[in-house]
Amino acid sequence: MIFDTLPLRSKAALQVPKVPVLRLSLVMLTAMLLPLNLPAQSDAGLKFKGQLSGWGSYSSGAEFPVMVGGRYLPQLNLELPLVKNLNSDTLNLDSGRKSIGIKGLRFDAEVAGNLYGSLEMFGGGELPSDDDYRWRGDVKLYRGWVRLSSDKAEIRVGLQKINFGSAMMLRPLMWFDTMDPRDPLQLTDGVWGAMGRYYFGNNANIWVWGLLGNSKLKPFETLPSERWSPEFGGRVQVPVGSGEAAFTFHRRKMDLPLFENKYENKYGLDVRFDYEVGFWAEAALINKRAPLGIASNQELITLGADYTFGIGNGLGVSAEHMLIASGGKAFEFSATANLSAFSLNYPLGMDDNISLMFYYDWRGENLFNFVRWKHRVSFGDLFVMAFANPELTENPLLPGSSAGSAVMSGLGIQVMLVLNHQTKSKIR
Repeated sequence: MIFDTLPLRSKAALQVPKVPVLRLSLVMLTAMLLPLNLPAQSDAGLKFKGQLSGWGSYSSGAEFPVMVGGRYLPQLNLELPLVKNLNSDTLNLDSGRKSIGIKGLRFDAEVAGNLYGSLEMFGGGELPSDDDYRWRGDVKLYRGWVRLSSDKAEIRVGLQKINFGSAMMLRPLMWFDTMDPRDPLQLTDGVWGAMGRYYFGNNANIWVWGLLGNSKLKPFETLPSERWSPEFGGRVQVPVGSGEAAFTFHRRKMDLPLFENKYENKYGLDVRFDYEVGFWAEAALINKRAPLGIASNQELITLGADYTFGIGNGLGVSAEHMLIASGGKAFEFSATANLSAFSLNYPLGMDDNISLMFYYDWRGENLFNFVRWKHRVSFGDLFVMAFANPELTENPLLPGSSAGSAVMSGLGIQVMLVLNHQTKSKIR
């Protein structure tokens, strides 16, 4: 779906900030200069790939029911191995000069754009008029980062995607991305920052990150961050039996001029186990230090399970339930809401797949229905999607469900064709 073409929380026109252009220039300058001080490698290479998609849709509950549009995501990657893989970490001698050999040390960089446009029609009646259509579009930076990594660690700096957690449809740990499981392209804007990860021998890993310059509202945020105040956080993930468990933390300063204590802390816990049935739990506590009444604390708790039945080619079934609560004190649960999600996935053959997804809002007694058929052709993928949703005001937990600001309101259908291309070349 075209979820990032139309804003989820605001109907304001899309704008391209000027500051990221400077940041992108610094990122790319670093990408070009760093390899100049390192030994030339014959395995260095450039990779250019892109994804072109076009769609047409009808949504009975949208302000402009008919939409046609297209999108292109060009992506350029530089890959530069610095030290060839060794059997172990060793001290190497090269032409009488000592250097420390780090197993699998490499440098890479990525820059990607997002170019899209759409025409929405028939907003005022059956016949076209001056106020009966609307053009929407933008050209913006999608990714722009540099990374230094080895077989056990990595450091990545720039505009990047950061996501984690065990839940699939109802995600309390959706802190930095806006991916919707109904979107075949899985699009999400990135965040500006630096992130480091280290992987231990027992599959445990630790993440550390710092963010700066991200003033837009992120998921589950009611107030934006102060743009030039740094945010920071981390995550520790460890293996537990047949699964894994993790603890996550993030701290930011909110744009809250009238209060002295502007900080917000997020705490996350998630576990997943895979036996005959896979099951998981994911929870988050969002604590604002400012006295904001019922908005001071939010709790989100999701329980989920999945299983593949031996029917035909294998019927995959997943189910999740989320409790959302808020209150003046942590775990006060003054106000609550409940959401359930259920999905079915069945491969019809090598080239065809059908999936169904349902959301239910218990408080509003609203059912959201979605079905998608995917067909692989020689030159790309064809998606045919249909939905039957309430025509209601925006639900921030269900992107694409709001009347007038997204395409999945009321009854509708969407057809999308996706083409991918890729070329590689070695640097001598």
